[in-house]
Amino acid sequence: MSIAIASLEKVLLPFAVKIGKQPHINAIKNGFIKIMPLTLAGAMFVLINNVFLSFGEGSFFYSMGVRLDPSTIETLNGFKSIGGSVYNGTLGIMSLVAPFFIGMALGEERKVDPMAAGLLAVASFMTVTPYSVGEAYAVGANWLGGANVISGIIIGIVVAEMFTFIVRRNWVIRLPDSVPGSVSRSFSALIPGFIILSIMGIISWALTHWGTNFHQMILDTISTPLASLGSVVGWAYVVFNTLLWFFGIHGSLALSALEGGIMTPWALENVSLYQQYGSVDAAIAAGHTFHLWAKPMLDSFVLLGGSGATLGLIIAIFIASRRADHRQVAKLALPAGIFQINEPILFGLPIILNPVMFIPFVLVQPILAAVTVTAYYMGIIPPVTNIAPWTMPTGLGAFFNTNGNVAALLLALFNLGISTLVYLPFVIISNKAQNVIEEEESEEDIANALKF
Repeated sequence: MSIAIASLEKVLLPFAVKIGKQPHINAIKNGFIKIMPLTLAGAMFVLINNVFLSFGEGSFFYSMGVRLDPSTIETLNGFKSIGGSVYNGTLGIMSLVAPFFIGMALGEERKVDPMAAGLLAVASFMTVTPYSVGEAYAVGANWLGGANVISGIIIGIVVAEMFTFIVRRNWVIRLPDSVPGSVSRSFSALIPGFIILSIMGIISWALTHWGTNFHQMILDTISTPLASLGSVVGWAYVVFNTLLWFFGIHGSLALSALEGGIMTPWALENVSLYQQYGSVDAAIAAGHTFHLWAKPMLDSFVLLGGSGATLGLIIAIFIASRRADHRQVAKLALPAGIFQINEPILFGLPIILNPVMFIPFVLVQPILAAVTVTAYYMGIIPPVTNIAPWTMPTGLGAFFNTNGNVAALLLALFNLGISTLVYLPFVIISNKAQNVIEEEESEEDIANALKF
């Protein structure tokens, strides 16, 4: 086992460290972290609209036997315009705000003016955006929402790199030190801004003459092919997330390119479809499809208590462990584990580089993912159509992320039971291993251990 662990560590550790230091991946990760308040606020109003204000046929409350008269339902539907407006101002503009925060984050990585990089990224995004909806001179909402966020990511990264390239060659206007700093920064961004926006304007002009636009080109060449690789991306995340964690490398951060660049945009696209059509069935009837491997799906059904579904491990310790140290760690880790934070159990037990826990920790996520995928294709659970906070407790997260689906809540609890069963034999083995160690430890060993 030690040879196998050493071999895996030798292969994975350099790769994970290199990925973790990659500036573009860090910029995407940090950019999406800064957007999180908008994401969560928008998601809560989507939930309010589609669960707490919905009482018609097919709604959550209707399925629970709650019946309201038509006039009351119509009144409640009228209040949905409030949530709809909030959605338009949060999740509905994700592709617009993404280039700002990603460009700003990359500017910080490159040690240039982050605010200028972010502003130029937004300006560039709007420069290549078509201003036509039918016969009207307007920007289509489809270019601003979650479905187009990959375009925003690319523009944020490219513009920040262009800005860095120009600034580092001193193609800027330098003002005397006596000029206020805010004014000086504005002038220093003038030439880079002129060059970058000129290039973006030329790109927009050229693509218009070819009968397309930048965003459509990205959708055709990147987004659509990526959508067909959904299962590959999802399974890669499920497998490597815990494998990296086992060696002490933050799996979610190392794989942030998959999470923030692919699976989170898929979640936003699902939310947008649900918001537009009002139900999964209506969107499918209109010819649309939902992404299974959206990030909230993993939060709801796979990452139960955190990476490795360690809430199941905590429960297994309470059930079968007689080791005082493990039970104490489990007691301390339980409050955090309920809210999907598992560093206390990862480092306190520990799981990191623990050969006894290697097998269940690495295998539990693929098992839970397989159960979830099976349930999805059997029609037991719907796709994710909301984005609840990732800290939502097991069961409630699935309920909110599916806009009030009871079957999703029950599946999450079922998966928690499976994770507990996966960990149980290894908790028992850990007990036995400790007993053997204690039996073999002599009084002389104890005395030597106490010496300084």
